Amino acid sequence: MNQWIRDGLTCNLPEGDGFPSLIPVRQLVEEEEVADLGAATRGAMEQLNLKQRLSPGDRVLIAAGSRGIRDIVRILDLICDYLRDMQVEPVILGAMGSHGGGTPEGQEKVLASLGITEERLGARVITSTCSEVIGQDEAGREVYCDPLVFEHDGLLAVNRIKAHTTIRGDIQSGILKMLVVGLGHQQGAEALHRNPPAQLSEALVQMGTLLAEKTPFLGGVGIVENASKRSAVITGLNPEALEEQEKRMLERAQELLPTLPFSRADVLVIQRMGKDFSGTGMDTNVIGRLRIEGTVPPGNPEIGSIAVLDMTEASHGNACGLGLADFITARLAAKIDLQATYLNVFTSRLTMRAMIPMIAKTDRDAVAAGIITSGLRDPRDLRLAVISDTLRLDTLWVTLSLWEDICDRSGVDRAGPEIPLEFDEQGSLLIG
Repeated sequence: MNQWIRDGLTCNLPEGDGFPSLIPVRQLVEEEEVADLGAATRGAMEQLNLKQRLSPGDRVLIAAGSRGIRDIVRILDLICDYLRDMQVEPVILGAMGSHGGGTPEGQEKVLASLGITEERLGARVITSTCSEVIGQDEAGREVYCDPLVFEHDGLLAVNRIKAHTTIRGDIQSGILKMLVVGLGHQQGAEALHRNPPAQLSEALVQMGTLLAEKTPFLGGVGIVENASKRSAVITGLNPEALEEQEKRMLERAQELLPTLPFSRADVLVIQRMGKDFSGTGMDTNVIGRLRIEGTVPPGNPEIGSIAVLDMTEASHGNACGLGLADFITARLAAKIDLQATYLNVFTSRLTMRAMIPMIAKTDRDAVAAGIITSGLRDPRDLRLAVISDTLRLDTLWVTLSLWEDICDRSGVDRAGPEIPLEFDEQGSLLIG
């Protein structure tokens, strides 16, 4: 790696200007939560009427593998127990498109990092990147599926249903996407993303419906999480009403989606990006940026510049979404696995999201760069916010000017006295 990339730029505030003080803010969010995870999961399985559709000795393939689902291991464990009680053998199949570097070994590592292992679940866990065309949907799109599906007596898909960072429409990220992209692997993901962004939701419905019809699909277990990442809804989705049921769950997920409490900021500092927070590392629904050529961004919130300081280990170097930022640190840059990142972006064809932002030497330099490029003459007018990531938005830190904009909002409370925006001797941010 070149020296300038490894070290990054050094950026100092104008003489006489210091870093602003910050006010800690607590944002109250809706906390609907499943009271009994076991009862809710068993109830979801009962909704699928599996006892009328399976026989003792059958084998059922369970498609799983999306990151960031808080209760996924426990839910999969309960599903496996339910099937074993029916004398049916559960088998877990990694269903994650091009993630894990697009290799069975890489996907096995991703599953293990999530806790999805044979030792934990007592069920065989397999990974594969093979897929074949099983038909064409109404629009003539080729639909891919892993041939392993047809070696089993039934197929279940388990996934979180939520707003997607690219797809807009009634169907976004959920069971249908897991069928099309997860079970289609690299080829399935590429087939979906040959469609313009505006057509992705419709494509998911048509391609997913065909896959469900052509395979021994028994249904899905859909999970909706609240703003604190706890399971709020767990429901069984039947093949006959999959689109309508998933649509309703997405509506509920969007109601529970955490958002920033302001509509405009000059600088947003994100302490960590990661695939365990969002498919794009930073949730586009939170930061108001899409970076999709020809697509109008949400525009709310309107953020002048975004500085991202680090990346989670759970991302395994996949920095897809990096191009949504304006500044990153040398520490983050050193963690990027270009092969994994580029494969993910090639698949989606959203190349702008893999563009490398300006690299700052330290956290201090990245924050200073954001402040300087805001163009404000009076530091007291600076609207700056610091968040840990785009998933946990119950606590954040804002400058006085930004606090004055939001202090009258319902559900927003000051959580303490002003604190200095400080850095240690290595230039690392001291907050949170």
